[in-house]
Amino acid sequence: MQKNQTLHIYFLICILSILTGTSCNDSYEKRRILVIHSYEAEYAGYKHNGEKIQQQFHRQKIHADIRTFYLDCDSYREKDELNRMYNFLDTTANWKPEIILVYDDQATYSLMACEHPLVKQTPVVFAGVNYPNWKLLKQYPNVTGFWDKPEFMKTVEQIEKLFGPMRIHFWLDNTYLGRQTMELFISEIDPLRMKEYAPSLNVINENGFFHVLRDTIQHNNQLFTNNNILPAKPAHTIFNFINSRETSSNNLLWVLSGLHRHSVFVQSKRDFTSKRLGLFASSPTFTVINEGFGVGEGLTGGYLTSTEDEIKISVDRAIELLRGKAISETPITQSPKQFVLDWIEMQRWHISRKNIPASYQIINMPLTERYKTLFITLGILLLLIVTTVILSLLRLYRKENRTKKETQKSLRKSERFLSLALSGGKVFAYQLKDYTFYFDNEFYTNAGLEQKPILINEYLDHLHPGDIQVFKKDIQRAYSGEIMENISQIRCNFDGKGYQWWEFRYTYNKEDDAFNGLCLNIQQKKKAEQELIEARQKAEESDKMKSTFLANMSHEIRTPLNAIVGFSNIIASNEVELEIEEKVEFVRLINNNCDLLLKLINDILDLSRIESGRMEFTFTRQNLTTLINDIYQTHQLLLPAEVKLIQETPETPIFIETDRHRLTQVITNLINNAVKFTQKGYIKLGYKYSEADSSVYITIEDTGIGIPKEKQKAIFERFNKLDEFAQGTGLGLSICQVIVKRLKGHITLQSEERKGSRFTVCLPLIDHQQ
Repeated sequence: MQKNQTLHIYFLICILSILTGTSCNDSYEKRRILVIHSYEAEYAGYKHNGEKIQQQFHRQKIHADIRTFYLDCDSYREKDELNRMYNFLDTTANWKPEIILVYDDQATYSLMACEHPLVKQTPVVFAGVNYPNWKLLKQYPNVTGFWDKPEFMKTVEQIEKLFGPMRIHFWLDNTYLGRQTMELFISEIDPLRMKEYAPSLNVINENGFFHVLRDTIQHNNQLFTNNNILPAKPAHTIFNFINSRETSSNNLLWVLSGLHRHSVFVQSKRDFTSKRLGLFASSPTFTVINEGFGVGEGLTGGYLTSTEDEIKISVDRAIELLRGKAISETPITQSPKQFVLDWIEMQRWHISRKNIPASYQIINMPLTERYKTLFITLGILLLLIVTTVILSLLRLYRKENRTKKETQKSLRKSERFLSLALSGGKVFAYQLKDYTFYFDNEFYTNAGLEQKPILINEYLDHLHPGDIQVFKKDIQRAYSGEIMENISQIRCNFDGKGYQWWEFRYTYNKEDDAFNGLCLNIQQKKKAEQELIEARQKAEESDKMKSTFLANMSHEIRTPLNAIVGFSNIIASNEVELEIEEKVEFVRLINNNCDLLLKLINDILDLSRIESGRMEFTFTRQNLTTLINDIYQTHQLLLPAEVKLIQETPETPIFIETDRHRLTQVITNLINNAVKFTQKGYIKLGYKYSEADSSVYITIEDTGIGIPKEKQKAIFERFNKLDEFAQGTGLGLSICQVIVKRLKGHITLQSEERKGSRFTVCLPLIDHQQ
């Protein structure tokens, strides 16, 4: 509905690539695409559609050679329309399109009904089809696409949200599409609502035609006709059906005049009888289709699929087919929709933006209105900045006048101030002449040295061995005339307490054969630099961990979702006949994957809450024997028949201070892991008390497959799974470890491959009773 501005960027990149001797289409697939539209080429809704289709292919590395045909369906009768389609396909047969993209009902119907051989030979993807001809579609196994199903009651919901109860007039007729519209509308109204709104309505008869009380509706025993004006706002929304092809001129003009108080209109299809009604009506006109919306045809809003979405999903489907995906794997599906309003029509009907829900999309809104708050804020900020600048200039002007008066006085004190500044900043002057260093007196105090000149050999003794050659090389380069000034950073140990970083800035005076310069201790600066390096490394490591986490999340979530979507589509498909047993099995698989997906989300939320410190722990005094027994009773009936659950607890119960719920979560998770990898034998649950370290040791031991030594170190890492084909998220042990740490304990593992594993949870003992 809005022009995609990134198109200009794409063309600019291509131009720049050509100028630099490269092509923007290098390594791109070249494909022949035939695009067919229903209406005339001048239809405003098609503006920039070709560019958008081209751009969508380009994003998927495809250079599309596109040929476009406009059926101009409103200008021809059905027979002429089919001939026009057939003749055009004849002209493109030698070009051999690899796929056909067709948009809207008329073009889709005519493409299949014209019976041209090319249609059966070429994959076809349709979009924007509101009322598919299912009988005709069954004859074309090479056709797939998207059903833009009109949502009448959603549009009614939008009208009631904006205006409250209204008289809603639906434009209908007795054409094929008109009857399809009426059938779809009636199917959306449940029997109770049908009775409430239109008890005397007669719909689809045995001949497939619908009949209504022409331009009338009976509600609450009051007859509302086009000869009576009801100024009062209705207490409930009332539906009225107007046959746009059979209504007499005076009745039609009266309805459009605005005397029909508290009314709105709903357009259900676009043809020559309805595409201008929105402009003529004196009440808002809504629509259940996207044709004509947002292009100046007087349509206020609706629950629609945007043109951008139609292009995106149809091109994406076409690319799947071009790259080898079978049409049988791409069933006809419904297009995504959203509530939309046209800003221009909102202004026409005085609809306030304040009443619009945040989820609604508003098109054609000026930037100044869309970002009104931002513009006001920027204006205020700009005013404040200008005011501040003016005040600052005035302040600077006054300050300059005062400064001029004090300049001479400041100059006289500059030498003394410079000396104090160097001393306060721990910057020291020095001279190197005749292989001897002469420093400021303050340097000797700061460095912890005796106040005397330092011979160059003595100076070298204070340098780090790794920096001696750097110092000698700099001196030699200065003597040779290669450099006249330099900055050296070297490590020195003047006071015998360790090496620290010093910076020596100097110039070489060849006439005097002397180095003059400043030196300062930069240890703190180097320390800060090292800390920044370490912080950056930690940040990069954290970013890698985040990327790994997101990659694992994507994989783990995609697996159950693929199963859920795949089996759901099979069950919902009318093309595949399934046995009852197969359906039951598919439902079981869907439920299992839903449970797995739910557990993954819960595990991630638990892990997030624990690490962020938002998971609450409630520590209370607990009888550990009672807790273990409760867990035992819960799980003993859930184990397979070949596996026995054994409980081992001391005779004297042990009491610890812990969070019962979280400790139960840890033990349950470890038991579930043991069950998953133990086909037969036993799982032993128990605990022991150690007086040596005042701790209790809770053990979960099994006779399962065990864990290889090379995998034991990584078993507590996130998303680490012993068996990639076993159900689970790979987060359970990681969560257990984090919880146990919060309980001030730790977990250990002992395992031998093919013999079993033992997990031990060690917790500190607060107190016990004999």
